[in-house]
Amino acid sequence: MLIDVHCHANLYMELDQLIKDSYDAGLEKVIAVAMSVISQKRILELCEHHDLFYPSLGIHPEEIQMNKQIHNMIGSVEQLIRNNKNQICCIGEIGLDHYFIKDRETYSLQEKVFNLMLSLAQDLKLPVNLHTKGAEKEVFELLPSYNISNVNIHWYSGPEQFLKEGIERGYYFSITPAIKYSPMVRKIVTMVDIDHILLESDGPVKYSGQIGTPMMIKDVLKIISDIKKVDIIEMENQIERNTREIFPKLFN
Repeated sequence: MLIDVHCHANLYMELDQLIKDSYDAGLEKVIAVAMSVISQKRILELCEHHDLFYPSLGIHPEEIQMNKQIHNMIGSVEQLIRNNKNQICCIGEIGLDHYFIKDRETYSLQEKVFNLMLSLAQDLKLPVNLHTKGAEKEVFELLPSYNISNVNIHWYSGPEQFLKEGIERGYYFSITPAIKYSPMVRKIVTMVDIDHILLESDGPVKYSGQIGTPMMIKDVLKIISDIKKVDIIEMENQIERNTREIFPKLFN
């Protein structure tokens, strides 16, 4: 079973074609992650009307910079998440960003919102789908303060020190199509045990100019199996078991 655990489904223009192509490629489940205030309801609507998608709600650090009214809107997002706790499979995409977001004045609000999202995940007993770009130290310092059921680090690209710490803590790492050209992504696959590896497209982000889609995770699986020297069917089955472990509500 092929499962994409991190995709921005609401951002595709031709969604019906994407769904058809995903099924044709053997995809059975895709976690659709929210980022902005406005995308929360859109994600819920998509998942209600399309069986391929499963909702993950949360506020991305980019929204802190782009939405000047976020401090007035975060309460309604929290309530929406609580109201839909039985439908969502995780909290995400959430986290901190000190790499793409250079405005340091946003960092305190980023952390405030991140803490709120982690508190929600703890209260609702949901796993988290995390963004850590350039703020790995801060994210890893905050996480032990919460009792989170499971943690997935999406597209990790930070220092090896925190990669090792995440491995020791039992975090999962989802691997993107960047594995085709990124030595860092390949290194992560080399270091992380096969029982903590997941697949993601992060679509529609572009890879070497090509729009990312859930169909690409089939190629990601092949490269992982080659690196790990594990039969591709065995690797697929192992990653399905990993996904069932961290995101059980996908299979209810």
